[in-house]
Amino acid sequence: MLVSPFERHPYSGMVPGYLQGTYAEADLTFDLRALAARAGARFVLAPAERIDPVARVVEAGGERLPYDLLSLDVGSEPAGLATPGVREHALTVRPMNRAVELRHRAEELLAPSADREVDIAVVGAGAAGVEVALALERLGRERGARVAVTLIEAGAAVVPEFPTRLRRIAGGALAARGIAVRTGRAVAAVEPAGVVLDDGTRLRSHLTVWITGAAAPRLLSRSDLSRDPRGYLHVDATLRAVDGSPVFGAGDCIAIEGFPALAKAGVYAVRQAPILDHNLRATLAGGPLRRYRPQATFLALLNSADGQAIWHWHGFAGRSRFAWWLKDRIDRAFIRRYQTTR
Repeated sequence: MLVSPFERHPYSGMVPGYLQGTYAEADLTFDLRALAARAGARFVLAPAERIDPVARVVEAGGERLPYDLLSLDVGSEPAGLATPGVREHALTVRPMNRAVELRHRAEELLAPSADREVDIAVVGAGAAGVEVALALERLGRERGARVAVTLIEAGAAVVPEFPTRLRRIAGGALAARGIAVRTGRAVAAVEPAGVVLDDGTRLRSHLTVWITGAAAPRLLSRSDLSRDPRGYLHVDATLRAVDGSPVFGAGDCIAIEGFPALAKAGVYAVRQAPILDHNLRATLAGGPLRRYRPQATFLALLNSADGQAIWHWHGFAGRSRFAWWLKDRIDRAFIRRYQTTR
């Protein structure tokens, strides 16, 4: 049984390209109902609201769905949603389906007929925030709109998760496109037409995008499951809940014992998937479980929305057209695997 609040789901790696207008919605989404049908599974179109591990039931869409074995792969939520005005006035890309709403709203604002400068504030300057800021600037420019993008980061630098060289490259890409960067400032509130910084400064914004990192999904706080201090599903190296219950997980919703600081990045979820698949089957069959160990490093490719991509590999970094070609090729090949339902 597959439970999801969405029938179609976009691949996160292609979301910036979708926002900038390079990809159509059909290019980056896959059909969950069709995938479930191919696997012989029942598809339940509803959000999971609560899990009762004692009764072994998932509450979703007014049903109580029983389970013998449960796998949670529900992703994460944007951090800082309790900030005043965020839920009411900001858009986000978590869950990734929200990217469709974001692009539609951006296209409305950036129509060439709009006789005004459109101010866009992107809150959060990690990799995703930088990519989204660059993508929206390109979307506006290609539509002939006057757009001013501001990237706001509470930390001291953009892409703080990466080494200094990549930060400089990303900063140069933002500066070359006229994107203003405000570091060392947190957002205290989001208003209908702007944001308020923690020093009281007000910035005008016709569109505020909230991309402030990951937080544990509320589903976990409503369920009596093993959680780490930050609220994520606490699993061991086999991706099973540390209390030994028949609950597994992967991706952004988990915290792995021994790796509390592991980044919420899709590259880890992709590597966890074969281990998870094996261990779910082995649990049902009574076989031995495999252990997952996060890779020490990985190739990072950030779309700079100019026909190039910023890359990082083993301490080296750069920006090139070849990196964009490689990213596009990898992403298209990945999503193609899940768009084929035969």
